[in-house]
Amino acid sequence: MIYKITLMTILLLPSFGAVVGYVLGKKSERNRDLLNIAVTGIELLMVIFLYKEVMREPIELFIPDIMGTGLYLKLDAFRYIFVCISVFIWFLTTIYSTQYLIRYKNRNRYYAFFMLTLGSTVGIFLSENILNLFTFFEIMSFTSYALIIHDQDEYALDAGKIYIGMAIAGGMVLLMGLFLLYEYTGILNISQLEEGVKALGNMKYLISFLIIVGFGVKASIVPLHVWVPKVYPAAPTPASAILSGVLLKTGLFGIMITTENLMGGDFVVSRVVFGLGLANMFLGGMLALFQRNIKRILAYSGMSQAGYILVGIGLCGILKEHKGVALYGTLYHIINHAVFKVLLFMGTGIIYMILRDVSINAIKGFGKHKKILKGVFFIGLCAIMGMPGFNGFISKTLLHEALYEAHQVYPNTWMTLAEIIFTISSSFTVAYMLKIFVTVFMEKDEKYRGQFKEHIKKRASLPMIILSIAVLYIGINPERILVVLNKAVENFGITRALEVHFYTFSNIKSSFMTIFIGVGIYVGFVRGYLRKKDGEESFYVNPSLSWFNLERNIYAPILQVTFSSTSAVFHVLDQGVVNFVHYIRNHVKAFSGMKIKGNYEHYNRANGDICIVGNNDDVHSLKEIMGKLSKNMNSLMYSVFIVATILAVMLVVLVL
Repeated sequence: MIYKITLMTILLLPSFGAVVGYVLGKKSERNRDLLNIAVTGIELLMVIFLYKEVMREPIELFIPDIMGTGLYLKLDAFRYIFVCISVFIWFLTTIYSTQYLIRYKNRNRYYAFFMLTLGSTVGIFLSENILNLFTFFEIMSFTSYALIIHDQDEYALDAGKIYIGMAIAGGMVLLMGLFLLYEYTGILNISQLEEGVKALGNMKYLISFLIIVGFGVKASIVPLHVWVPKVYPAAPTPASAILSGVLLKTGLFGIMITTENLMGGDFVVSRVVFGLGLANMFLGGMLALFQRNIKRILAYSGMSQAGYILVGIGLCGILKEHKGVALYGTLYHIINHAVFKVLLFMGTGIIYMILRDVSINAIKGFGKHKKILKGVFFIGLCAIMGMPGFNGFISKTLLHEALYEAHQVYPNTWMTLAEIIFTISSSFTVAYMLKIFVTVFMEKDEKYRGQFKEHIKKRASLPMIILSIAVLYIGINPERILVVLNKAVENFGITRALEVHFYTFSNIKSSFMTIFIGVGIYVGFVRGYLRKKDGEESFYVNPSLSWFNLERNIYAPILQVTFSSTSAVFHVLDQGVVNFVHYIRNHVKAFSGMKIKGNYEHYNRANGDICIVGNNDDVHSLKEIMGKLSKNMNSLMYSVFIVATILAVMLVVLVL
């Protein structure tokens, strides 16, 4: 029972912290900050407390009469990975935020939505009922929207508009898929979906397509990624960190459930996800090369890194019973990406706290003498590049090994092309990260000499140091994470633990070959083509700004045409209703000459009394009576009368 209570507490505690913290923050911001740190710290301790029990057996809790179908929570080893990394990142980001947000307004509001977003995110990963999952998913969209528009300037509001628009559209598509799923199977529990879907025939592909599109918006899959380059730079850096490090994983979590639990690793769906992953890897990496704003580079980088995870999910279905390596690599990269990407965002946030700018053209040379910042950013750089000795090397090696196995099973041109894309995309990562590091941390600019220690407190440096230690620890001791993964993969039918030697000559050679190609792309393309000189000054250009743009060239025109066409349709309907009302009124006037004998009542608005007018011998015209009534009708009553008349006529027509 204590484990179930703890599970429920993990779900509810962030919301409690949001409410209490908001009230407390109106009196003391320091006490509110301490409360938020304490809440996320307790949350992390409770998750750690559940570790042994989860490794023994799943923890389940069902509460009826909530959300219509009841609240069904489940924490197994697979979900534990997502919950643990989320709470761990949130705890560190909360500490970091207390320093970062000092210059920001509306901090109280920010922290309230920050904690609510944590609660809804944890709810997504704990939900065994897919309708519960959808509910938390939509709550997360709205609470994270408040974080994105926190600055409330024109750029932030514009970014928030596209984010919430995409989120709502994706949510509606997802809901449509869930409606069809329940209509055809009557099943909502995730662990039972595969059996219920087997007999659906081709309808299951439509359902899976709708669900993947719905989750794909958050996972930033091509072509649903258009919100990414706008939202990440607009949001405060701690919010950008959780958007990339954690909230991105909610979409990937949903896609993984769809392909594996819903579709049972269907070969067709898996190939589609695999192809989308390759597109994400390549397009995200290529677009990151051209950017000049560090947060925008990291935004496209997050899209590219999501591609690695999508490739792993796709390979699970393609390799079928041999999917072990792909599954391990996918889960491992989910963990690693959260760690090194949040580290990189925090390093970027330090620069922004001091300079209020993260354009590499404006801040080049800033980090040359900043030893701690330079060190932690270098660790993040090596991790995302897949350098041996760092955590990214471990998961990328597993994913590359899975891709190699798929090439052996299916020795065709497409798999050869996939390997080429994998290598080039990894080289893009090296190139765009070198672009940041060399420009900001290696070039000279004497105006930035000094450590600027007075601007940075320990509470901002500590989370980065902890993440740096995590990167190195995982890279040197990869088997520590494998202990958790060995239990997690049992949910997908893998009963044999993975035996792999990461630091072999072949793996290290492959890693350095990719890095070597990336250095070549950096020297030849980034510095040779994108870097221009104006006298003694050098700067980067971004020719991709004039390229074909999905949002500008496709989505915006489609929305404009849709709006115009639907407006025209509703205009016709509106005119039809107006003409109908005039038609009824004119016919009523035709009878206005009728004489009515007898008394009638009307409401006297002056004193609220009902007055009897006339007697049995009086004769009145219908026009006179209607005129008196209309004068005493307010606009609301008149509208109700007209609507009721129209509905009555429509009902008669339908019946006839």
